[in-house]
This record gives sequence, C-alpha cells and structure tokens, in this order.
Amino acid sequence: SSGINAEYGESSSFLQQNPVPEYLKQAQKRLREEMDRCDKYLDESTRFELEQKCVHVLVEKHLELFFAEFVNLLDNDKNEDIGRMYELVVRLPTGLQHLKNLLENHIKSVGLKAVEACGRGKESVDPKEYVKALLEVHKKYNDLVTTSFDKNPIFVQALDKACTAFMNKNCVSESSNNTGKSPELLAKYCNLLLKKSSRISAGEDLESILSNVMVIFKYILEKDVFQRFYRSLLAHRLVNDTSVSHDLEGTMISNLKQECGFEYTSKLQKMYTDTHTSRDLNDRFHEFCSSPIPGFSVMVLSDGSWPFPRPTSEFNVPPEIQMYHEKFSTFYDKQHSGRKLSWLYNQSKGELEWSRKPKSTHRFQCTMFQTSILLLFNHRDSYTFEELQSNTALDPERLDQILKQLISFNVLKSSSGTEGGTLAAENIDLNLDFSSRKIRINLAMPLKTEAKQETEQTHQSVREDRNLVIQARVVRIMKDRKRLKHSLLLAEVLQQLQNFQPSVQSIKKAIGILIDKEYIDRVENENDVYQYRA
Repeated sequence: SSGINAEYGESSSFLQQNPVPEYLKQAQKRLREEMDRCDKYLDESTRFELEQKCVHVLVEKHLELFFAEFVNLLDNDKNEDIGRMYELVVRLPTGLQHLKNLLENHIKSVGLKAVEACGRGKESVDPKEYVKALLEVHKKYNDLVTTSFDKNPIFVQALDKACTAFMNKNCVSESSNNTGKSPELLAKYCNLLLKKSSRISAGEDLESILSNVMVIFKYILEKDVFQRFYRSLLAHRLVNDTSVSHDLEGTMISNLKQECGFEYTSKLQKMYTDTHTSRDLNDRFHEFCSSPIPGFSVMVLSDGSWPFPRPTSEFNVPPEIQMYHEKFSTFYDKQHSGRKLSWLYNQSKGELEWSRKPKSTHRFQCTMFQTSILLLFNHRDSYTFEELQSNTALDPERLDQILKQLISFNVLKSSSGTEGGTLAAENIDLNLDFSSRKIRINLAMPLKTEAKQETEQTHQSVREDRNLVIQARVVRIMKDRKRLKHSLLLAEVLQQLQNFQPSVQSIKKAIGILIDKEYIDRVENENDVYQYRA
C-alpha cells in the first residue's frame, strides 16, 4: 500500500511540473516497469490485482485531467499522444465512454465547420467541393480511429454517429430548408465523375473515387433522394451518350445494389440494360433498311424504368426526319407485335450543318425541337412567330423559350432586337452574318430555369412517393400482424423503412388515410389499437 501511495505522490508531482502528454509517456513507462517486476519477482496470482491498483493511481485518479487534455490533443492532431491516452484509459471500461463522447462531438464540430467553409458566401454549393470536404473529414478521423484507437468498436461507432449527424444536417441543408440536400449533391457529384466532360487529375483512379462516394453514401439517411437524382442524371447520360464509361456505370450500379439491395437498383439496372439492347436493335434496323441511314439511331426505353414522362403536347416531326421515323416504326412493329412506341421528342437530338458562307461551315448540336425550327430556315430566311408555331405545333410558351435560346447563340434574331418579353408579335429572322471560331457548337444547353425547376420537381416527387411507401408499409405490417397497438405499429414502420426516416406525423397521416380507405380500422373501445380489414 505504501508503494502505491508513493506512486500516486510521484504521479501527482510529475503532473504539476509537466504537461499531460509527457505524463502519458511516463505513466506507460511506470506501468510497464511494475508489470515486468511482477513477472520476475512475484507470484502470477498477484499480477491482476497489482495492475488494477497501478491503473487506479496512474490513470483513474487523473481522468479529469486526461479528459480536459483530450480535446486539445484532437485540436492539434497529436495522434501519438491520443494513442497513449487510449492505451491507458482502455484499462478502465468506464473511462472509454467519456472519451467516445468527446471524440464524437469533436468530429461533428469539425465536419460542420468544413461544410460551412465550402458553402460560405456562395449562392449554390459546388458538389465536388462539398463531397471533398465530407471525405476529408471522414478520412482524417477514420485514420485516427484505426491507428490511435485500434479500431475499437466504441470509437468506430463515435465516428459513424458524428458523420451521420454532420453529413445530413448542416448549414447547406438548413440554408435550403431541405434535409435531402446532401444526397442531391452526392448524386450530382457522381454525375460530374461519370460524364465524358469530367476532369479527373492524372494518376487518379475513377473506380477508387467512386468507392469513396460509397463511403459518404453509407451515412446518407435519405437514400431515396439520392436514388431519384441519380436515376435522372443517369438517364440523361445514357440517352445523350455522355457516359465516360459504360463499365463504370455498371460498377456504380453494382456498388449501390450491394449497399441497398436489388429493389433499390432495379430501375437503374433496367436502364443500363436498355442501352445495350438498343445497340443491337439499331444494328438490326440498319440491316433491315435497303440503304444505310448515316447518323440515325433510336433508343427504345422500357416504360416505367426511365424518369421521362409520356409526351402530352403535340409536335410535328420535320419532313426531313419523318421518313426515317416511319421506317423505324414499321421495323419495330415487325420485331415486336403488340407493342406501341411513344416518341420522346423532348429527349431527342440531332446535328445540323451550317454552310451559308464559303469556307465557313459549322455543326450545330440541337434538340429535336431546335432542329424542327432551324430546318424551316432552309426554305425562307424569316418567319412570324405564328408561322413557326403552326409548322412545329409546339405550344407558344415552349416555342418562345427555344427561340430565345437560339437568339442568345446569335443563330436567329428577332425583328425588334430587344431582349425580354414575349416574341409572339415578332418576326424571327435567320442571322445571315452568324460566325464563330468553333466548328462544333452545342445549342442544346439546358436552361438554368429548367434545371432549377427539375430539381424542385424531383424533391416534390420524392415527398409524394414517400407517402405511398409509408402507406404500403403500414398495410403490409397490418396484413401480417392483423392487430397491433399504435406505438408498436409506429416502431415497426420506422424500423422497416431503410431508405429514409419518416416523421411520426407522416406515419400518423398515412394511418388516417388508410382508415378512410378502409384498409384498417380502429378497434372499438381501444382507440390505440388497429386491426386489418381483409
């Protein structure tokens, strides 16, 4: 006992004269020395009790100082000292919980500051910068947990909880009043990586970068938002043939399937398969034609898998294209009797050659709607708005937007030359003086207003789908259980829904709708109990 008291007196004196990191080294040394002496001179049965007493005086009595210093060590990235503290405190099971809480709060705070830094003073957040900030924080503290905490499950859990917290709720999500902002930005970052225009630094492996994306995806709570945005962006990459690699598209779908299961990726997989099927179909179509049709191809998309709505407005296919359109329809009917094609002209595109001046040839990449307008100017150099509307059958609002876009590229010009307002009363003229240093010019750039509107519509459709998913889950549970208390039903719904976390209020609303639809009833004289109606 006197030896133990001497140890405590020595440790207290050393702490008064030295910083905590130096004490950690000294405490490790003294503990090893005591255990070595025990192994050499004492009976083995005394080892456990001696170790416990040494830990008590060298560690447990100074825990408050350890905890106070722990945050400073984290702030200054003193990983070796953190490792020493862990090796000492791990001998006291009760001490680890407090260290775990301190680490969790620290990681969360660092994560929130990193997100704030990449979003500060910006109207919109760059998906690449946002995901990079999240990854840097995760990598830093994942390395710390691996090296300094020996992958102790308690500290792995602290890392996971902190990352889940700051990745889903931060200043970016709060400024947009949208908890689905992180999955949206992550999906858009994937789009940047997987498009042909992606700028990957030399030496970077795109497949390993996609693996890092899955690290962030694991922490995303609203995975249904990610799926909806990813599906929309994948659809445009596949339809516009802008994927950097079809193999990488397949790899990413496989990664998502491994994380979330077959149902989560079934539509993505079907879209991916459709692109390969369409290539074979186009080969057979060109064999079917008596003479080759250069540059003409059709993608046949499975109804229900792609995020493109069926066309609701009329459109007159340009006569120059109508012949090929009818020829493919005839071919397809022979290949698949009973199936009906619905043409998505708003997703179609083409390439036109401009050659008004000698030695001045340009190639315009256009949407089908732009193509239908520009082809008319092969016959005349000027049209009224009404004439263009009559020839194309485009609704006036859409026609107005497309004409303004073509005017902004200086391909067309309005008779008044003024900007703003509607073009309905204007003459639209071909700009015979058009010139550009570029040979290939992409006129099919999406409008900013359209992109913003599409984002808002995507979030709205997610909210609507969630209501149906919650209702379906309640029905499935009640069909299986027949009779269930309100609290237990809420708990089961929350437990079973993996791709998002519904609010209790949304579940209650779904239950109310199902009662009105007579899928379930409240049990008479037991208002908190429901029963399934067969």
